[in-house]
Amino acid sequence: MEKKELIYEGKAKMVFATDEPGQVIHEFKDDATAFDGKKRGTIAGKGRTNAQMSDIIFRYLEKKGVHTHHIRLLSDTEIVTWWLEMLKVELIVRNYAAGSLAKRLGYAERTQMKSPVVEFYYKSDELGDPMLSRQHIRELGLASDEQLDEMAAIALRVNDILTPYFEARGLVLADFKLEFGLREGRIYLGDEFSPDICRLWDAGTGEIMDKDRFRQDLGRVEETYAEVLRRVKEEETGLRISIYVSPKKGVLDPAGQAALGALKSLGFGEVSDVQIGKYIILRLEGIESEKVGERVEEMCERLLANPIIEDYRIDVEE
Repeated sequence: MEKKELIYEGKAKMVFATDEPGQVIHEFKDDATAFDGKKRGTIAGKGRTNAQMSDIIFRYLEKKGVHTHHIRLLSDTEIVTWWLEMLKVELIVRNYAAGSLAKRLGYAERTQMKSPVVEFYYKSDELGDPMLSRQHIRELGLASDEQLDEMAAIALRVNDILTPYFEARGLVLADFKLEFGLREGRIYLGDEFSPDICRLWDAGTGEIMDKDRFRQDLGRVEETYAEVLRRVKEEETGLRISIYVSPKKGVLDPAGQAALGALKSLGFGEVSDVQIGKYIILRLEGIESEKVGERVEEMCERLLANPIIEDYRIDVEE
């Protein structure tokens, strides 16, 4: 593939034409900006992290049935994609209140949302990427209602896929931004997926693992980007075992009874019973498949459950 003329240069990457019809090269830069370009700097290795992470995430989403513009990784800092006619609407999915949302709603930082919130923004550097309602989008002619519905559905699907993906790598996906475009009249997910466009927190320590380190002058930006890429590159192997433990029928469950009483006092009179148990996830490697059930049952009987007063159910996922 031959890289040809520069088509577009943004704050984080450059897009080049190629000798392949309909295909372009995205070259990711180490340049960093924040606050609508008011703060500028360089994050060494950022282009490498963002290109390689985008390659991994887009390929994973494709396997899960999400149509993206991605074709392949070309080099450490370049990916090949289909050319899209980009829509001027950005979507942000928020699982936690952080940044501007926390300020708008008066929420404490890191308050978990009752359900994921999808917001629309006008992709316009001149206007500062303002938040839009559907009526605004209709007025500006940026997208049809049908396109907005489809983009919102894809965004929530991406959230359903990537939340457990990052959780398995010790990261909390707090929020993220998506951009979409058209190819042959069909909507595709475009742009990138990297620490530049999402908020990631370490699940154990709460440490910020994204571009907020640059925004807030927290230091260790390069090391954090590299650590995120390292975790994303980790391929899960072996068997994933889910174990559901619950009290046996007829066994006194003080925690469940306390929760039942509290629910009734809050006006949830339709609740007749509550059982509180626990959910355990194991990952097994180097074990013959026919021995998995026996070994996990032994773990439950000897440690993970109390067989006298608790039942358990084992699910195995390859």
